[in-house]
Amino acid sequence: MDYEATWELMSSLISELRKSGETVPAKAMSDLRAARTMMEVHKVDQSRSENLQRIEDYLTSLETLLVPIANRKFGKEYVDAWLKKLGKTYVQPPKWKPRLQGNFPVGVPRDSRWVRVEATEKISTEKIKHVAQHIGLKSKTEKDGRVLVFGEEQKLKQFVKDVAGLLREK
Repeated sequence: MDYEATWELMSSLISELRKSGETVPAKAMSDLRAARTMMEVHKVDQSRSENLQRIEDYLTSLETLLVPIANRKFGKEYVDAWLKKLGKTYVQPPKWKPRLQGNFPVGVPRDSRWVRVEATEKISTEKIKHVAQHIGLKSKTEKDGRVLVFGEEQKLKQFVKDVAGLLREK
């Protein structure tokens, strides 16, 4: 199931219902928000399969709430066309784009400033670490390949200027 496409269809149906003057139940809005939140959680941590079940539960609940309202307001033909679109999203594979965790780094002293740097063709991980060490900053490579550089604020500002300068040269 393409959860995001399903969510978009549900959201657009709610918009159509509201535009036509129909009152949408608070539970539908709550389930719509909860489904989106769970999708965002799943993008960050795909190891927990129970999140997928919760997403499906919210989307199924939405369908159960919205279809009768849409049938009453727009008629059977509209609902049948909408359900056909919805059926197509059920057979499509999910298109998750995993998000990099943007949380605070582990192991960085509280009084230190930090920045994450992603190596590119123009500047390698080794070069980033070398510049950091030369300025007097500490660095470590994270699981996703980005380099975490941390230390005093002024030194970190100098590091950013130096790396920017290296990127401009190449």
